Amino acid sequence: MFIYPVYLLNLVLILIIFRINKLTNDGNRYFLGYLNLHFVFQLLTTLNISFFHIFDYGLPVALVCVGRVLAYIFFLLFISSIIENKKSNLNFLYFIPCLILIIVNQLNSSDIRFVRFINSDITSENILGYNTIDFVGKDDLFIVCCVNAILFTSLIFYNYFRSLIAKEISHKLKKILSDFIIKYYLLITITMLSTLTMVGLFLVGFHFPLLIAFTKILSIITLLILVINPSLLKKLSTINNIKQIDEGLDEVFKKIEFLFSNNDGYLNPNYIISNISVETGYRNEIVRDSIKKNSNMSVPLFINSFRVDHACKLIEKGYLDNFSMEALAEKSGFKSQENFNRVFKILKSCTPSDYYKSLSKI
Repeated sequence: MFIYPVYLLNLVLILIIFRINKLTNDGNRYFLGYLNLHFVFQLLTTLNISFFHIFDYGLPVALVCVGRVLAYIFFLLFISSIIENKKSNLNFLYFIPCLILIIVNQLNSSDIRFVRFINSDITSENILGYNTIDFVGKDDLFIVCCVNAILFTSLIFYNYFRSLIAKEISHKLKKILSDFIIKYYLLITITMLSTLTMVGLFLVGFHFPLLIAFTKILSIITLLILVINPSLLKKLSTINNIKQIDEGLDEVFKKIEFLFSNNDGYLNPNYIISNISVETGYRNEIVRDSIKKNSNMSVPLFINSFRVDHACKLIEKGYLDNFSMEALAEKSGFKSQENFNRVFKILKSCTPSDYYKSLSKI
């Protein structure tokens, strides 16, 4: 019944692997190489389903479990390489879960088990590469498989969320990585966890054919997204180019900082991004991206930060001893005192009046 979907799954994975190979170059090999290996070991699992249907024989379940762990490992290295902007080393520690799987498999094969919950009279069912009959007498092996899935999924998402808060990673790069994680890895994680859930329920005597079918179809849809929407992989392949652009944005920002440090044009209330663009010679988009990447501010807030700093210097020199707060706002480049107070509080966590009073107490 599921032979044709399985063949489709194999075909889709092979297309993805060829697609990644085509997009790989010297600039992105350090992370795309790991992604390719991730899909190679995904393919190992789907091929096992084909073997089962064609020859009524599948790969040893321990080998399938190790293949899954290796798929996790290489996806983790893929994420880490992007974050670190260099090839992450394949540490021996990554292979400890594989070693544990092999040891537990040998113990269970010798009828040494720490837990017993699997029914010995279950029928044979291949659920996305896991042949249920192979788990009979290997209760501990199944638990280790589940622990590995949870462990590596947690590590992968931890690294992903770490990338979202990393200041050295640009907004554009974060968006590309997020699109790939949400449209591929989140769905594949749901597929993997639901597969283990279905296997676990089957092993204790519960059988849900519709849910098993749904899990298989979801896995195909998840991978088809990468074929139907090739821009996901194509954007990933440009990450190295984006990083080179980011380095260029750093240089642009240095020029913007020099401009603001040596020119008080920002004190003009009508000073906007187009003025910065004219004075630096860069397009509005380049100026905006540079300021966003290096200060994590919008252009208006960045301009206002210099106006607020100017106001603080005037306050420290005693400007408010002779002039009003409204005059200070106008002198600092703000169109209204209300806007001045609001921006000042955002940047300094206090009002101009509070700042003035704090100086009076010194």
